[in-house]
Amino acid sequence: MITLIQFPLLAKAEEQGISAFLGAPIDRDYVAFGMAFNEFRSVELILENRSGGVEDSFFPLTAQTYAASFTLGTYITENFKTELRAGTGVIDDTLKEAMDININYWFNWYIGPTYPITDYMSGYALLGLSHYDADVTRREVVIKVGGDLGGSNDVVVSPSTTLMEEDLFGTSFSTSWLLGLDFHLVDTWYLALEYGKLLEDTDTNIKVYQAGAYLRYNF
Repeated sequence: MITLIQFPLLAKAEEQGISAFLGAPIDRDYVAFGMAFNEFRSVELILENRSGGVEDSFFPLTAQTYAASFTLGTYITENFKTELRAGTGVIDDTLKEAMDININYWFNWYIGPTYPITDYMSGYALLGLSHYDADVTRREVVIKVGGDLGGSNDVVVSPSTTLMEEDLFGTSFSTSWLLGLDFHLVDTWYLALEYGKLLEDTDTNIKVYQAGAYLRYNF
């Protein structure tokens, strides 16, 4: 009998605790614009000659690129939000003068909690799913390779399209996460600073980490 009495009371307390954490439902939307810094990690570059033979390879390489991003979001409750994002690469990076890489575009869906830390600052953590496409430009370069008699020869090479993914990534969907801080500026304007993982390509093991700064308007 004691168990039967305690069970609904505990269930009610747990429900109230979750409700207190999430907050009451509200109707508040927002848009945000900003710049993102994308860092590619664990990139492999394989250079082939014109006959298809491998002349050199480099791993792991890192590339740092910049992009513009737009966000449309809504607060489900005071302490829980969801949003859609889109971004496109603006400034690319070059690997060994042979391949330019960047993100052509990405689309994200995120959801997660946000909670006030001070009167003017809040923290949030978001989990989501991303769809993405790479922007890759291959070019021929001349490198020196060792000769049979101990000298060196100039050889024309370019990034492989058979031993590497032609579009850099082997997949186009990935889970993503973000950690961020919101700073209240004035009225309904906010500044958001974020860091997270945009994507992890399971075929090539390339990861793209993202840091961004966004100006947000609530309405």
